[in-house]
Amino acid sequence: MQSLESRVAKAVTKPFNVPDGGEVTSEITTKEFDANSKAHYALLQALNDDDIVRVIHCKFVYVIWSHLAVTQEGISQVES
Repeated sequence: MQSLESRVAKAVTKPFNVPDGGEVTSEITTKEFDANSKAHYALLQALNDDDIVRVIHCKFVYVIWSHLAVTQEGISQVES
């Protein structure tokens, strides 16, 4: 993610909040939206079909990352 842009890497760790009205208005918000889109695409490209099915409904990369973290933690607990 870092190789794409620093904002893209931050999109994974920071929730993206859509401004009231659902419009992307400011330049910073536009950049955050673009970073979320790039990270979203990169994550979906890296996932296998089973994981994609679990997260395809998520719009924001932070939610995808959180969901995947919970899923993987659950798997490691079962395997222990």
